[in-house]
Amino acid sequence: MTSYNKRVYEMLVRILVFANRYQQFFPKGSPSGQSLDEIQGAVDTLSAERTSQATAKGDAKTSTADRALARAVLRSQLEAVSRTAKGLGLPGFWLSRDKTDRSLVEMGHRITSRAESFKQSFIDSHMPADFIEKLRDSVDRFEKTIFDQVFREDSRVTATSAIEGARTAALSALKRLNPLMENLLREDPPALRLWLTARRVERNSGSKRGNLDAAAEDPPVVRNDTVATQA
Repeated sequence: MTSYNKRVYEMLVRILVFANRYQQFFPKGSPSGQSLDEIQGAVDTLSAERTSQATAKGDAKTSTADRALARAVLRSQLEAVSRTAKGLGLPGFWLSRDKTDRSLVEMGHRITSRAESFKQSFIDSHMPADFIEKLRDSVDRFEKTIFDQVFREDSRVTATSAIEGARTAALSALKRLNPLMENLLREDPPALRLWLTARRVERNSGSKRGNLDAAAEDPPVVRNDTVATQA
């Protein structure tokens, strides 16, 4: 979750706390109650998806490390086979100059298949008796790490998209809710102050804390078209 999304999430939680304290202003089925339901749904989504996003991000880092290791192992084995084949004068075991992972996988399949016909020659040149099996396993393992990493990245992107959507929906609901609350609370200054403070998105940690304290003491005049959309 980005810093801004975290601050929006914290603001939305404060809105829910406020609504729990002043339940009389959010009756079920009313415009304010419906907006609150949308905000609650967005908070639920944000809570779930930020966990999914963090998990996918951590898994992606692990997948990257696994992929790098599998790549190194496979390349080392292919180089050994190619080097031995060159010494034996066997054609068709060259390594491509293309350094992409897809090219490496294709070389692995090609060399594994070709080595079957010359297996004994390689063994006689002191390659391990199971070198073909090990090479085939390395190709399969490397392909799996590629697929795993793509899956993890897709999961992260999906979670990020859901977070963005939930944030947008919540801010839209809050934009509709804010003028209703200002009207409902105009005869209750203490409650209005709490509302204005709750629905304000905090600034980055580098900002002066006094800004929020001052807002609580002397709430600014808020235009409905700018509700909670600025950090």
